[in-house]
Amino acid sequence: MKFRFKALERQRHPDQLDSPLLLASPQGWVAVFTVLITTVMIGLWAFLGSLPRSISVDGMVSYSGGVESVEAAVAGSVTRLAVAPGQVVRSGDVLATVRDRFGNDTQVTSLADGRVIAIPSGLGSYVAAGDVVASVERIDNAEQPLSATLLVSGDLVPFVHIDQQVNMSVPGVNPRAFGRLKGVVTAVSDYPATAPIEGSQESPVYAVDVQLLPDAATVSGYAWTSASGPPAELRSRTPVHAELSLGGVRPVSYLLGL
Repeated sequence: MKFRFKALERQRHPDQLDSPLLLASPQGWVAVFTVLITTVMIGLWAFLGSLPRSISVDGMVSYSGGVESVEAAVAGSVTRLAVAPGQVVRSGDVLATVRDRFGNDTQVTSLADGRVIAIPSGLGSYVAAGDVVASVERIDNAEQPLSATLLVSGDLVPFVHIDQQVNMSVPGVNPRAFGRLKGVVTAVSDYPATAPIEGSQESPVYAVDVQLLPDAATVSGYAWTSASGPPAELRSRTPVHAELSLGGVRPVSYLLGL
């Protein structure tokens, strides 16, 4: 019987069954452990980590005394306007004169010390008794500080709390160069500032009072996120755009749509 050479050679050198089998190279195991550790770390961060969350709201800087609406006592024509918007007035100062249909003149006087912010009734216009002739922002004294009022949607009000810090951007002020106006929440209204519209899906808004932080080193007299702030005064009735922090949220909440 003849055997092939290769078969005889295989009989002389059988398979080494007791030798270890190499499943992966050391470099492969390093890659596997790297992927595994990275996956575990991402999972821990998703459940235990926190991402900052904030909202943008609008508001206005003003004096805390509020606005007095000065009304006409009689119906007639406005024959004289003694003031202009922006003018400072004292309580009792004459703002306008209204002449009734009998030719009698009635003076409209300011109810408080402050600054005229609006005159809705122009010279020569007709006003009815009770119509607003002028609006005066009450200023109790020259040292009275400015404050800000923000309008926050009702569904976000629970995230706003007293002593919460607020940064506000001001129109005409470059935030990169001069920073943002700094303040702290002092009060949140218990009732909506605007009545809900029937059938509307929008939530009513609430007024949030913000105290501006003082800083004598700046031109405006108020603190900014930059060291010096803008080289200009801060005026009442200036609109602001604020960022309110809603706290942190777990990253997994975004994946689950929570």
